[in-house]
Amino acid sequence: MDGSALLREVPYALLAAGAVCLGLYLANYFYDQGIVHWMSRKIGHLAGSAAYLLGVFMFSSWVWPVVLSGGFTVLLAAARLFKPDAFRGVGGTGRASHVFAECWFPLAGTLVLALGWAVFAQPSASVACICFMGIGDAVTGLVRSRFAKREEKHPLGSLACLLVCLLLAWALVTPFWVGAAAATAATLSEYLCGNVGRIKFLDDNLAMPLVSAAVVLPLLGR
Repeated sequence: MDGSALLREVPYALLAAGAVCLGLYLANYFYDQGIVHWMSRKIGHLAGSAAYLLGVFMFSSWVWPVVLSGGFTVLLAAARLFKPDAFRGVGGTGRASHVFAECWFPLAGTLVLALGWAVFAQPSASVACICFMGIGDAVTGLVRSRFAKREEKHPLGSLACLLVCLLLAWALVTPFWVGAAAATAATLSEYLCGNVGRIKFLDDNLAMPLVSAAVVLPLLGR
């Protein structure tokens, strides 16, 4: 992609970055209003997903999406290390100091975009894998808050996650059976991984995009 095309897409890059910044601001706001942290951070997930989805339709190549995703990964990691309360709604003071969950989501997104879009030429499928996490996990949290009242795995939450992931697969992945396989893998990853899952050493923010991408990209090929 030539430099002039990148320059033409600067307004789109600002729009995507603005969506993420708005999500981070709202996550802080609701956290400060007393919303429990495991719920406030879902706002950041949804905002990030919106930015990734916008990227599929706005950008003509993988360059800006990877740069933006990588940039936010660095920003969140730096904030966690040097100013933990800056993004307290998604991380920092809301979680144990050794947990970088707010960084794993954009890191996984960057890796999936770099591989899935730049190497496999599958932008929509790549973004679907990222949104399995961003949207599917957010819906899971909302359902679990209704039934469990605390941060824990719940069958109804996993069912909601699967339904949302299947819908995303239907919209973004062709053929659908490939997307459905990835959606199922993402849901299993969400259920098994994380600080309240069976596999505690692997955060579900990282596992869901990477595991689903490992399923969908080889099946689709280039």
